[in-house]
Amino acid sequence: MNIWDKGLIKGARAAKWRKEGTFCSGSSDLCTSSPCRNGATCVNTMDDYVCLCSREGVRYMGKDCEELYNACVLAKCEGCVSEPGTEHYTCPGDVNECESGPCVGTLSECVDELIGYRCLCPPGFGGEDCSRQITDCIDDPCLNNGTCKRIVDGFECTCSNGFSGNICEVDLDECSSHPCQNGAICLDGANKYLCFCVPGYQGHNCEIDINECASRPCWNNGTCINEKDHYICECLLGYSGVNCELEINECESNPCQNGATCHDFVGLYTCDCVQGFEGSHCEINIDECESDPCQNGGFCHDLIASYECQCEGTGFMGDHCEEDIPECASDPCQHGSTCLEGINHYNCTCWPGFKGDNCEVDIDECADAPCENGGECFEKSNPDHWVTTDWEFNYATVAGYVCQCQPGYTGENCSVNINECESEPCQNGGSCEDLINGYTCVCADGFAGVECEVNVDECESAPCLNGGVCADGVAEYKCHCAEAKEDLLPWGGPQCGVQLLGCIEHACQNGATCLPWFDGETHGHTCLCPPGFYDDVCSTPTTFSFSSPRFFLFEVPPLERRRRDTEHQRTLEVSLRFRTTLPNMLLFFRGSAKLFMSLEIVGGKLRTRVVSGVGESLEAQLPGLVSDGSWRQAIVSINEQVKNVVLQVKGPGCENQACRVKEKLPEDHASFLHHKGLTKVYVGGVPEEYLEFTLSSHSFLGCMEDLQVDGHPVLPHDLGSDVESVEVGCMKTEWCQVQPHPCSQRGRCIDLWTGYRCDCSRPHHGNDCGQDYPSYTFGHEDSTSFLAFELLSDFGKNFTVSFLLRSLKMSGILLQLRRAGLQGTEGEDPYFTIYLQMGRVQVTSVAEAPVLSSPGFVCNGEKPLLQVDVQEGQVFFRHGGLRHGLGSLPELEVLGGDLVYVGGVPGEEDVAEWGGHFEGCFQDLRLDDVHLDWVSWNETLSETVYISSEAENVLPGCISDDTCKVQPCLNGGECTVTWNDFTCSCPQNFTGKTCKTRVWCVSNPCVNGGRCVDLFDGFECIANATFDNTPLHYSAMGSLVAPVTNITMELQTRQVNGVLLRAWRGAELLLIGLVDSSIQVELHNENSVEPVIFSGQRHIADGNWHHLKVAMALPEGDTSPWVILVDSIIDGSSAPLQTGSLRFLEDRSSEVALADTYTGCLGAVRVGGVYLPFVNNVKPPQTSQFWRRQDERVHIGCFGAPVCGSHPCRHGGTCLDLFNMFGCQCPSGWEGATCEKETDECILGPCVHGKCKDMFNGFDCMCHPGYTGPTCSENVDDCKRSQCKNGGTCVDGVNDHTCICPPKYSGTRCQFNYPPLKCELDVHCENDGVCHDTQWGANCTCSPGFTGDRCETEINECASSPCLNGGSCLDRLNRFECLCPAGFSGQFCETNKQAQKDRIPWLAIAVPLVCGCVLLAAIGLMFMLMTARRKRQSEGTYSPSQQEVAGARLEMDSMLKVPPEERLI
Repeated sequence: MNIWDKGLIKGARAAKWRKEGTFCSGSSDLCTSSPCRNGATCVNTMDDYVCLCSREGVRYMGKDCEELYNACVLAKCEGCVSEPGTEHYTCPGDVNECESGPCVGTLSECVDELIGYRCLCPPGFGGEDCSRQITDCIDDPCLNNGTCKRIVDGFECTCSNGFSGNICEVDLDECSSHPCQNGAICLDGANKYLCFCVPGYQGHNCEIDINECASRPCWNNGTCINEKDHYICECLLGYSGVNCELEINECESNPCQNGATCHDFVGLYTCDCVQGFEGSHCEINIDECESDPCQNGGFCHDLIASYECQCEGTGFMGDHCEEDIPECASDPCQHGSTCLEGINHYNCTCWPGFKGDNCEVDIDECADAPCENGGECFEKSNPDHWVTTDWEFNYATVAGYVCQCQPGYTGENCSVNINECESEPCQNGGSCEDLINGYTCVCADGFAGVECEVNVDECESAPCLNGGVCADGVAEYKCHCAEAKEDLLPWGGPQCGVQLLGCIEHACQNGATCLPWFDGETHGHTCLCPPGFYDDVCSTPTTFSFSSPRFFLFEVPPLERRRRDTEHQRTLEVSLRFRTTLPNMLLFFRGSAKLFMSLEIVGGKLRTRVVSGVGESLEAQLPGLVSDGSWRQAIVSINEQVKNVVLQVKGPGCENQACRVKEKLPEDHASFLHHKGLTKVYVGGVPEEYLEFTLSSHSFLGCMEDLQVDGHPVLPHDLGSDVESVEVGCMKTEWCQVQPHPCSQRGRCIDLWTGYRCDCSRPHHGNDCGQDYPSYTFGHEDSTSFLAFELLSDFGKNFTVSFLLRSLKMSGILLQLRRAGLQGTEGEDPYFTIYLQMGRVQVTSVAEAPVLSSPGFVCNGEKPLLQVDVQEGQVFFRHGGLRHGLGSLPELEVLGGDLVYVGGVPGEEDVAEWGGHFEGCFQDLRLDDVHLDWVSWNETLSETVYISSEAENVLPGCISDDTCKVQPCLNGGECTVTWNDFTCSCPQNFTGKTCKTRVWCVSNPCVNGGRCVDLFDGFECIANATFDNTPLHYSAMGSLVAPVTNITMELQTRQVNGVLLRAWRGAELLLIGLVDSSIQVELHNENSVEPVIFSGQRHIADGNWHHLKVAMALPEGDTSPWVILVDSIIDGSSAPLQTGSLRFLEDRSSEVALADTYTGCLGAVRVGGVYLPFVNNVKPPQTSQFWRRQDERVHIGCFGAPVCGSHPCRHGGTCLDLFNMFGCQCPSGWEGATCEKETDECILGPCVHGKCKDMFNGFDCMCHPGYTGPTCSENVDDCKRSQCKNGGTCVDGVNDHTCICPPKYSGTRCQFNYPPLKCELDVHCENDGVCHDTQWGANCTCSPGFTGDRCETEINECASSPCLNGGSCLDRLNRFECLCPAGFSGQFCETNKQAQKDRIPWLAIAVPLVCGCVLLAAIGLMFMLMTARRKRQSEGTYSPSQQEVAGARLEMDSMLKVPPEERLI
């Protein structure tokens, strides 16, 4: 009981003590007359009362809180004006003293007060203006865990127990009172002492003498004698040991010698000798050498139970010196030499490079220093030099030496200087100059770097004006001018410095893009036509369409080979744009039956074929679908130079770049390139005799535009009026995008270009999916139903059963297959059954087969499509778009003549094991694609239908049972039939499936506040309340019908000690409270002497909401341990103590007090599950309830103190109300309880590989070499700038990298082959490249237009985008070709035709103008020379200073130099 605060105990047991008369005197009882007004709380004193005025809402003052509160009473100013009933007041002339900045220091903060100001000083400073440095709590002055508290001009230490002094430096000596007894040593500690007892004593103060004989330690009837700190055992005869535990062992003295075994007996022992010894104690060693076993003069040594012969010096060996020794057996010959056996001697035959009797001398071939140019000599005979090689060391071949040359040299003796330029390291046309172990690259214009690998950036000087983007080239640059903003003219010219005027009043039509240009001094424009238009102003349409299977023929003009075509052959190419929705069509066919190239759509994908005149063919196909109605551009070309067939597409799915596929022509490709055989181009289709050579066999239906054959545009108006198949323009009806949608019931519309088709989802069918397959009802009103079918054909071992199902019955047979046979014979046994069990589809076959269960629940009243697939004995189930594998069944086969039963079978006894007959609806039942139906429904459809041969109680349509006929709705509810179910529309005060449950909250009974919650027998008005030592008292008035086995409540507080709930009747008591922030429970039972007290461990006075439960662990028992649960987690228990339920609360005289001494909020509080209400509302109807005392007031809602009202957070911090405590959310760069300290971002060491520099609200990392990133955590990838060649693997290091070379390569960059590759043997140059053998391997010199180590890559001359003014670039072999738009020409499309027409011949004007300017300049120069000489001669004197001034002026202005005779300075 002493662990409770005295005030808590008094408050908790006040009622009990008053009843028992514990106190003889009491306080006055003046509060009974309720003298306090305006919600004040009355507190009795000894002879008077005190009114505690309410702090909520309007404030009051006075003895009875009858006056409105006047805040000026406590204000320290004259002329104060207050707002009655509040704390607000104002003082006239209040001056902000902080405006003058009286506080010293950047981190100090001034706080203006009513009279004067105060300075909040940073750590380490104090004084009235923070100007004086002081010792502060930041220096941790308090020792020995003392708590430092900052005060004005210093600090104050609160010492922990056991210490004292200004800074807690004095350790109090707890041993000064000599607490330790019986000679013990006292050791002083921090707020404690320890006693070290002398032997024989124990206890906290060593006050207990230890009786060592108390444990009866002596064995075998020994007598124990107690001594100080020990005991003595007097043993009987025959025993020994400290505790007489040992019988005396005569063998203990080890009388038997030489490893013999001793056997102990009573008063004697015997010895068993090991082999080789004898005697009573085994002390005699038997001599085995007496028989002279050693031969040939060998010496015999006697051993234990054996002997040993020493044969040294006899020339013999063996156990008895009986075997002659071979002299070569010890391998005396070294370095792999051969040993020749002799009589008492041997001879060694040495390998070249070795000498000596045993070939032990290695002849040093490196003694004469054969390696030149600083090379290092290594003897081949040293095995250490062979460790890292793949060759095997052999003494037969190790005579001689190997030279390891210095870098830059090679050869047997390092006499050859390596020519590093042979590998052609200099890039981009740079010339190489060989050095020793190196080279120098002399770079071509526009390149720099060690190997001329750096393209000099001519854009570095930012030559482009007006927002132009500079594109660096080789020794040049190109300005891409910025697009013009709206209503502004664009910029052009070499440096984007000229405003382009060519598009003002341009003539471009049909949405064409006007591209202005500037050439010399002439402005003009070019029209960039959109798809579907052509010519200079984009006025000619190129779009045509096919709405019926037709085609037209276009003949290509014959190829005219001119002299300039002798080097470059032409490319065969057809390009066009198309759109269609059909998946199989021919776009064009070029050639004849024997030699042709075609482009078709096959399966929705674009495919091109090229067939040669000798029957060879090539195909190329793009993977994406193209039949979606969108426009796409397709290009098919045969490139004679690179021997490729190329198909590329631009359009949806290929927006950023063309989708491209390439197939290489065979080596003998001449048969593919007969230009004369490819002059005829059939567009949209082919004559009937050519159809067999197509893959699609269908003519094109759709639109085409921008058709070009070998660069020749094919325009609709050029075809003539005789071509009836072509319709100008693209007229297309979007069949599937009209409203309403042409396909009903979510059918999928398929656009067929000239019409459409609907793909219907089951069970819908018809042209527009507007019809449904019929439904049939089984088991209507609990009847027995089934359908029987006879199969007219075989379905085999693989078949599918599918249907739409609607049911609420969890079990029943769905479909069963049986062999045809007489009634009762074995042939009628079912061999395949689908049925329902627990709402899931089950599948089985013969009797011994397993039952396969589907994963989905299907008996929910909906109508899902279900499908069971049987494939080679494996069963699969489809439902909701998913396919599930169910397992395997024994092999079965569906034959013609078999019977199919649906929904049941004849007779009740045959369906019981499958859950009885089915009850529900079937629709669109199919076996594979065969419909199984009751009656014929539509004979016009081209589908197979089997009509039932037998039917029982099957109804057409999907009909529900009359589920309302039994009147299931109670309490006036109205019944409505749903499919095989019902719903009840209940009156306002009832709910549930059958309106059985009464509800109360609909009438809003909580008129005085609170949230209404329905109970099974009434309602509760749940609310939160705030308590400030303002208890509430309750009584159940004997209404509790069940024993109280638990108490629950929700609470929020920061009070660490208080009484939450107190319940009592007489001596019986329940007390739940807070002790040191944890829950403690005290239970007093009427029949027990000692109370049951137990506590929790968790601290809950943290300002957060917590759910508390105190309950019996086993509520069904008479007694049980009680437990504490905080937030549903066990926090404490009374175990092993047990007690029963709180039955005293069932008595009418019992009472419950809530929040006796408690400050905080409480939520729902329940005793035995019965709610303790905070507000009075309409009387609830439930039997068990608590009534609150009417004269007590409660503050509804949870409110804490206004902790943020004083704005405690500094430097712009945000104050967070944490319920009776505040927290500060500091801005970046500040920290501390009130954001008073600047954050040191470097304290956590954020820089992983670098040095941290603290910044305000951040940090800066200075990284070590090799690292980068904001925190220096990223290792710089040095491999990005490495050039590991020949497949070498770059391994990144720290500020370095290493190249790991593949086999047969070496060097720092793996640039060298070893051994060097040879032409013809190792290297074959492709594309007519020439191979040259060099010292470091074979190199390929490529033909023009190819590159790569083996000349395997064709150079793409179009990569640099050379074509200007919107021209299209075609890559050719070692060249490119620009297809210029209308109005431009030239190699790069750089020449504007219109500008040339309008341009004035400039030579006629420029030549005379330049000649005149040169003549005038010459006359002027001569005049200036004569004038200068005349002026110098006429001056007569020399002035150095004047000459300096004149010379500077002349040198800067007229560029005239001083004559030689006058250069004196």
